[in-house]
Amino acid sequence: MEKFRIAAVQMNALKGDLNHNLDLHRRFSREAVEAGCRLIQFPELSTTAHYGDDSVTEFAEEAHRGGIFETMHGLARELDLVISYGLCERAHGTFYNSQVLVGPDGFIGVQRKIHASHDEYFHFRMGRSLEVFHLGFCRVGTLICYDGNFFEGWRVLALKGAEVVLLPHASRCALGKKRSDRKVLADLKRMLKGLPSRTGFYAQDNAVFAVFGNQIGYNGHSTHSGGAYILSPKPEVLAKAEPVMEDLWISTELDPTALDASRGRSTLRNRRPEVYDEIARMI
Repeated sequence: MEKFRIAAVQMNALKGDLNHNLDLHRRFSREAVEAGCRLIQFPELSTTAHYGDDSVTEFAEEAHRGGIFETMHGLARELDLVISYGLCERAHGTFYNSQVLVGPDGFIGVQRKIHASHDEYFHFRMGRSLEVFHLGFCRVGTLICYDGNFFEGWRVLALKGAEVVLLPHASRCALGKKRSDRKVLADLKRMLKGLPSRTGFYAQDNAVFAVFGNQIGYNGHSTHSGGAYILSPKPEVLAKAEPVMEDLWISTELDPTALDASRGRSTLRNRRPEVYDEIARMI
């Protein structure tokens, strides 16, 4: 891993307004590059929006071709930037909640959400593997929203060589309805005050950087709770957004020396995989 600067986005991807959503990707990507970033992470379903009715598939396309991909690839090529963005992916005759990685040279890879939550079961098929991609300057894996609640996912990515775990979220505080900004902000303040308690434990025990970016506000269907932060493997908070009801991004530099020090203290080297069979059993 090389030393590099990364950005994480908090934004409201609007239901039925693809142009608005793509404009935010263009704006924030350009601003992040001006600040020296080489990688930017947008939230879960950041282009096509996150909500729970049948029109959630309206703008679906394949991960490596289509209008959204061409827009994001053109942006990555223009800016010499790696972009992680969310979309409703059409694949294998069905739909997935997916996070795509694209760089200056084109498609890098896709991670499909493994664990559906709430009404997602009615609209998306669940993914079946956890992927790690080498970007040239670091290795990244992705846990989409609810996937980050499962320790096994963090451990698999770490064992596959991930140095940075991206955590694109679309965490809802009101399903199918609008919640007042005052109540959303109260929830957001409580959430940011409690961090990095759980995410920090996972980052530390698996010796990885953790990058969180969430959707925020009412998108025309549901309300998301917001937040953006970046943690080191120590863990320590390297960057954290202020609790505001705005589209924004944060950034920080990731230093590989912190990663090397944490790997020497983590439990990765003391594992006994031969006694872990029970973890893979269904209950």
